Amino acid sequence: MNPAKKPFRINAIFLLLILGLVAFIIYIYFYINPTEVIGILSRTNLVVYTGAFVAYFLFALFSSLVWQQLLSSLSIKISKRKTLLFTWVGLFFDATVPQLGWSGDVSKTYLLAKDSKGDAGKIGASVVGQKIFTMTLTIVALSAGLSLVIANYSLPFATTLLIAFVLILSILALAIVYFVSIKPATTKTLLNWAIKIGVFFRKRWNPQNFQVKAEELLGKFHGGFKQLAEHPKALAKAAVFAVSSFICEVSVIFITFVALGYPVPIEKVLIVFTLTGTLQTVGVTFFGFPELIMTVSFSALLIPASLALSVTLLTRVVNLWFRLIASYLALQWAGIKILRQGQVS
Repeated sequence: MNPAKKPFRINAIFLLLILGLVAFIIYIYFYINPTEVIGILSRTNLVVYTGAFVAYFLFALFSSLVWQQLLSSLSIKISKRKTLLFTWVGLFFDATVPQLGWSGDVSKTYLLAKDSKGDAGKIGASVVGQKIFTMTLTIVALSAGLSLVIANYSLPFATTLLIAFVLILSILALAIVYFVSIKPATTKTLLNWAIKIGVFFRKRWNPQNFQVKAEELLGKFHGGFKQLAEHPKALAKAAVFAVSSFICEVSVIFITFVALGYPVPIEKVLIVFTLTGTLQTVGVTFFGFPELIMTVSFSALLIPASLALSVTLLTRVVNLWFRLIASYLALQWAGIKILRQGQVS
């Protein structure tokens, strides 16, 4: 007897990617001259453009070194090779899961804890510590970009107001993450609220076991975060890696402009980069909005529309499609290793 065939299902992730591309194509059709874009892309210096892929790989490498340094401060021994692998896995989930900017961090924590059988609370502390570095650098870059733009250009009030609003939201988000990380009582209150919501929707659920395990995990998390603060030299070294990672990620856009023969002022790149980066916090990273925001933002900053679109397309080839391919391979490799370890044990 032949097994029943499974009904064909379109993967929701790739469906949304396709819908995003369709939305972007519609925008191109109505607002951009395709002939000009093709002409610009045809003049791309491919040798220079290759540097964008190298820069993105270096971004992932330095990002993994930040994490590895924080893990080492918590006495969690892990190889640089493995932190790089799970960093790429986190990049996959960040690029494909609609969320509030934490899916990659949660996946890194879970997979490393499962792979190393380490303390999930302390691993979580290292991931949140790295997140704070990233958010801080984003705020600094956006602040610097906004200051330089205000000093050198006459932007419409609405554009300046939008950038300032994003900056305020970013600062608020960083303050919340930091406050929750250093205040166990606040975290416990949030846990109690979550349990009450869960009980409201699931009347028969007994949250006692869940609450005990969650409080134990959060206790180790706060202990790990406190332990990180007790190693200022390690934090300084991690900060250097974080800055290097940030520079490499931003340089993808710079290199793309140079490959097209159009060097661009640093403040414009910083603003557009940070604006699109904050989209992860509202879970719209692959609905076509990053492409639209990049193109429209560069145009608002007096970059020719066709050039803005060309830069956007080439940048997204690196930080979306190259990222998806490389990170998916890392995800498969990490999954296979964990399954093998489970079979051995």
